[in-house]
Formats: sequence, C-alpha cells, structure tokens
Amino acid sequence: MRKNNGRRRHRGQNRRNFNNLNKNTVIESFGPISQIRGNVQQLNEKYNNLGNDAASNDDKVLSETYYQFADHYHRLLKEIEIANENKILNGLKSDDTDEKDHNSEANDEVKPSRKERSINAKLKEDEGRAVKKNTPELELTENDNKIKDVNFLK
Repeated sequence: MRKNNGRRRHRGQNRRNFNNLNKNTVIESFGPISQIRGNVQQLNEKYNNLGNDAASNDDKVLSETYYQFADHYHRLLKEIEIANENKILNGLKSDDTDEKDHNSEANDEVKPSRKERSINAKLKEDEGRAVKKNTPELELTENDNKIKDVNFLK
C-alpha cells in the first residue's frame, strides 16, 4: 500500500492571509448554494441581493443565511477601510517624527556605551554606601526595646 504524503489535497487551498487583504483582492466565497468570486464589496452586494431575493420568495432561512454572509463581508470591508486609514495616518505621523528626530540628533550628545553606563552605576552605588557609613545610626536603648515588645503584644 502506497502512502500519499506528497500529494496535496485541494481543501482550503484558496485560504488567504487576511492581514494583507485590500479592497481589490479577489476572494472565493463558498455560500449555502454555490461558489461566488469577487472582491469584498462585490460579495457584500451579491449576498445582500440574494438575501432580498430569498426574502421575496418567502424563504426566511435562506435569506437569513445570505444576510449573515453579507454581514461578514460588510464587517471585513470596514476592517479594510480602518486599516487603510491607520496606514495613512501612521505614514503621516512617521514622516513628522522622522523630521523631528533628524533635527534633535544634531543637538543631542552621544549616548554612553553600556560599559560606561555600568561603570557609572557602580560608582553611584559605592558613593551611596559611603554616605550610609558616614551617617551616625541611632542606637536603641533598653527602654525602646521594651516599648517595641509592648506594642508587639497588643
């Protein structure tokens, strides 16, 4: 018996990455009765028309099914429009920030290397320890200890 590991089945072969979808991308839709091809706007209109036709023929179940497909493609169309608007806005914002960054780079000093920052941090720690050693610490007397014990018992 021969195994068909290399053979590809044709199930789901048309599945696309919806992250790269735009208004003009042609999609195959497998609806309740037949397969329909077109872009997102065309599929939305087609399923709305099919839903209206089914409703006029008093087929409530089929019309609701078509309307669900139309709703899906309507939502997909809105997502595509929002994504395009965000791309345009981000493009404008990045252009503005590029100009600001370019101008601010001339005014900024060179950032110290990791090694220099590490050495500076260690020096600050050592200075902090030296300051702590030079400050006199308060010593507790026996009376202070008794007060702590009494407060602890409460």
